[in-house]
Amino acid sequence: MGLIASDTGGGDYDLIEPGVYVAVCYCVVDLGTQHNSKYDQWQHKVMIGWEIPDERIEIEQDGEKVSKPRVISRRFTLSLSSKSLMKPFLESWRGQPFSFEEMVAFDISKLLRVNCQLNVIHNSYEGKTYANVAAAMPLIKGIERREPENPVIYYSMEDHQLNIPPEVYDWQKKIIMESREFNETGQQNEEWGDQGAGPPPPTEEDHIPF
Repeated sequence: MGLIASDTGGGDYDLIEPGVYVAVCYCVVDLGTQHNSKYDQWQHKVMIGWEIPDERIEIEQDGEKVSKPRVISRRFTLSLSSKSLMKPFLESWRGQPFSFEEMVAFDISKLLRVNCQLNVIHNSYEGKTYANVAAAMPLIKGIERREPENPVIYYSMEDHQLNIPPEVYDWQKKIIMESREFNETGQQNEEWGDQGAGPPPPTEEDHIPF
């Protein structure tokens, strides 16, 4: 059925510079129900990740240095309610509001491989500087659409239950393992093989103020 949003009532690497970038969504990961210590409540979280093809970084892969697009992501509470951050963000990206039918059940896996323009800004929080995705907008006409260079990552607890696909990065798996769903089952951390940790975890969180 997919990962459904509805209206139901600091790193040690170089930050991406502030600016507007052409980007393509390559990652939609269900983080499960996470505890928000600031507000002492449980919220269903999802992570959306983008590649920025024109910003490159060299990494070592299979013993060789290869050029890869920089990546950035943002966490949202999985909700299309009027008070959510996800609803206006996605409407800005789409360039149109959600219909009533979409508000009832919008499968956010449809975002995978969709291009956009991302507005990246820098914010300071508790003495650290973060590169945050402030907004997404449709591509301007005439700009070439891109395909993801990294493997497309998709995980939904509804679709996959607690069987996390191997392409999900280790640092994402650790966040998922902190969810209420995993804690309720008593499932412990597992050996995740040698697929690699992937790019460093993004520093952006949806509770870091813009």
